[in-house]
Amino acid sequence: MEVMLLNAAQWPAVKKKLLAFARRYGDSRLTAAGLRALNELEPFHLHEAAFDSTAAKDAAPAVVAIALLEGKLAGFAFSLSAGEHACLVVVRPHSRGLGIGSELLRKLQSRCNMLTCSVATDNPASMGMCFRAGMKAVSLEQGPTGKPTLRFQSGEESCPLL
Repeated sequence: MEVMLLNAAQWPAVKKKLLAFARRYGDSRLTAAGLRALNELEPFHLHEAAFDSTAAKDAAPAVVAIALLEGKLAGFAFSLSAGEHACLVVVRPHSRGLGIGSELLRKLQSRCNMLTCSVATDNPASMGMCFRAGMKAVSLEQGPTGKPTLRFQSGEESCPLL
């Protein structure tokens, strides 16, 4: 398995493919807000300079990681503002259980010192993925659909723009 971060130059070529992948394999568990953030993502959001504390306020730091298994897309993860605005992980069904989701989360964490993800409590597979990626459940909240949702965090320092 190969896991890599996408850069601003790569984003336009893969955006539609990742959106279609999310809709097909997200199992109706992805939030509308997360999908909207992914759809509205512009290349400048992925620019390394967006993580610089002197960057413009509209340059919200975004990270997209993809996992390739035998040369095919097996999954991807996306975070906007270290997960405070959006955090999505999608893995192809036949590739689940191989640690791909946890590895994708670790890749996001490598870019930003702190990552936040919210997972509905009726989704034990995703909760396990977050725990395996080294994240800790820090609070129980009401999610956007009204379900109880665990807020996971990793790292002790926040990203510069949060």
